[in-house]
Amino acid sequence: NASAQVHDFDSLVSSDDDFRAIAKNIGDTLDLFNEAKPLEVVFYSDFKNLVKNKNKEEYQDATFRVMFNDTVQVTRNLKIRPRGNMRKGACFMPPLKLNFPKKDAYIKQLELFDKLKMVLDCKRSDLYEQYLLSEYYAYKILNIITEYSLRVRLLRVTYIDRSGRFKDITRYAFIIESIEQLNARLNTIQIETKSIRDVRTNHKVLVEGYLFQYLIGNTDWSIPTLHNIYLVKSKDPTKPSPYVIPYDFDYAGIVNTNYAIPNEDLGTKSVRERVYRGVCLTVNELQNARQVVLDKKKQIHSLYEQDIYLTKYYKNTSMAYINQFFDIIENDNAFRREIARACR
Repeated sequence: NASAQVHDFDSLVSSDDDFRAIAKNIGDTLDLFNEAKPLEVVFYSDFKNLVKNKNKEEYQDATFRVMFNDTVQVTRNLKIRPRGNMRKGACFMPPLKLNFPKKDAYIKQLELFDKLKMVLDCKRSDLYEQYLLSEYYAYKILNIITEYSLRVRLLRVTYIDRSGRFKDITRYAFIIESIEQLNARLNTIQIETKSIRDVRTNHKVLVEGYLFQYLIGNTDWSIPTLHNIYLVKSKDPTKPSPYVIPYDFDYAGIVNTNYAIPNEDLGTKSVRERVYRGVCLTVNELQNARQVVLDKKKQIHSLYEQDIYLTKYYKNTSMAYINQFFDIIENDNAFRREIARACR
């Protein structure tokens, strides 16, 4: 109802016992990442200052207003800072770290959303928004293949610059599940030790991750150096091997940004060229992972078939790129040649 009055969440919690009970009940099951519909957000900060000082990675004040439902809005003051390595240099607006004060989390579970990563379109143009949406779908593909993956939520953000020097603009963005929330979901803890070799990690998740990286055409990762990789370990002592959690896919062939550089160590001429970078494991392990991905083919296709955000061109080129992958893994000879025998 467009004419319905919009109420402030905090005011209702403090003044309305019935609403407080409802909010607490919702809070027990609240999960930002289970919804496909974009969150409508209004984001206030001095974005001129953020862009000017993006290499300093200093926190600055911001306000985040999101619609809790059709008639209730939640407003939170927070700190934001630029993050990322390459994107800070290549992008007009860098990716952000959102730091919400935990004391403001009325709903206990919201404390897990303390330090979220937010990915913005690198430059304010339709092309860069398509890059952003393509990277968002790369995360969604990994979510389909394995639960050992960071979940994402699409946002529709209106940026209001407090300095008044940038005009208001509404763009897509997405937030990424924090590693703390992934750990709570999977009963794991993060390992920040470097130099752990691929073969020392959980092989099932490892090989599924290899095939995912090959599917999206991404070579910009390394497990021993923890480059675009988290390692997490189960709290269950009977499962000692860490799990590999990939992230950051803007250099992937399926995204195909104009700033992505081919990996010179691999001798590729384009980021669209696929190279299998998995270490050699048993035939059984590789075949099992192959079957897992083949079983998910319809779900992966439906991501794009049901999409309403990508342009026709980006949808078609993405599906064609994915189909090239399935042409390889569905063909025994191609699978042996391009993947099984190409292992490191």
